[in-house]
Amino acid sequence: MSFANLALILGSAVVHVVAHVALKTARDRTAFVWWMLLWGGVLFAPVSVLLAQPIPPAAWGIMAGGAVFEALYFILIARAYRYADLSVVYPLARGTAPLFLVIWSTTFMGDRPTVGGLGGILLIALGLYLINLPRLAAWRVPLQALRQTGPRLALLAGLCTSLYTVIDRAGIDLVAPLLYTYLGLWFTLLLMTPYVLRTVRWSGLAAELRSSRFNSVVAGFTTMAAYAIVLYAMRAGVPVSYAGAMREVSVVFGVIAGVWLLKEQGSAMRVLGAVAVVGGVALIALSG
Repeated sequence: MSFANLALILGSAVVHVVAHVALKTARDRTAFVWWMLLWGGVLFAPVSVLLAQPIPPAAWGIMAGGAVFEALYFILIARAYRYADLSVVYPLARGTAPLFLVIWSTTFMGDRPTVGGLGGILLIALGLYLINLPRLAAWRVPLQALRQTGPRLALLAGLCTSLYTVIDRAGIDLVAPLLYTYLGLWFTLLLMTPYVLRTVRWSGLAAELRSSRFNSVVAGFTTMAAYAIVLYAMRAGVPVSYAGAMREVSVVFGVIAGVWLLKEQGSAMRVLGAVAVVGGVALIALSG
C-alpha cells in the first residue's frame, strides 16, 4: 500500500475519533446520532453546489441502498445497547464487520488480499474483539450470548457496516466521493427520522441538543469528513477489505482519548486489543 493511501486512512481515523468521543459522552445516543447527521448535512451544504454533477440513475439507487444499511446500523446498534452491555455488543459489532467485508469484497468486488493483508485484517478484527472485553478468560462471553437479543442485534449491526461499505465502493465510481457521501448522508437521515421520532420524540431530541451543545455539531463535521476520506482512498485503489478494516484503527485512538481525556481506567485487554489493531494495520501497510 502506498504511503499516501495509508496516510489518508489513518488521517480519517484520527478525524473520526472526535465523533467517537462525543458519542460516548452523549445522554441519548439515538438522538445524538440524529443531530450528528443533521449537522453534517448543514455544514457540508456547499458541497452540493461546488461539486455539482449529473447523477446517473444507477448512482441514486446505489446511494439509497447504502443508506438503508447505514440507517439500519445506527438503529441496530442503539437497540443492542439497550439489551446488552458494551463489553458484549461492541466486540461483536466492530470485530465482525471486517470479516464480513472480506467475504463481500472478494465475492462481489474482485478483491484478492495477499496473505499478509489477510493476516492484517484478522489481527484488526481480533483487536477490536478484545478491546472491550473485561478479561481474556471472558472471550467466549459475546459468542455464547448470541442466543440473546442484544448480541444478535450487534452481529446484524456489524453485517450492515460491511454491506454499506461495499455498496458505497460501487457508488463512488459514478459520483465524486465527497458529493456521494453528502447525498448519502441525507438519505440516511431521512430513513432514520421516523424511528428516532417514535423512540425519543421531539422532546428527546431537544433534550439531547441542550445536553450535547456543540458536541453534535463537531461530530457531524468529523463523521462526514472521515468517511469521505476513506471513500477517496478506496477510489484511489485501496481494496475495500483493507480500507474497511484499517478505518477501525479509530477505535484505538478512541481508547487513547478515553484514557487521557475522559479519565477512563485503562486495562490490559484494551492495551492488548490496541496492539493487535496496530499490528494489523502495519501488516497491511507492509504486505497488503
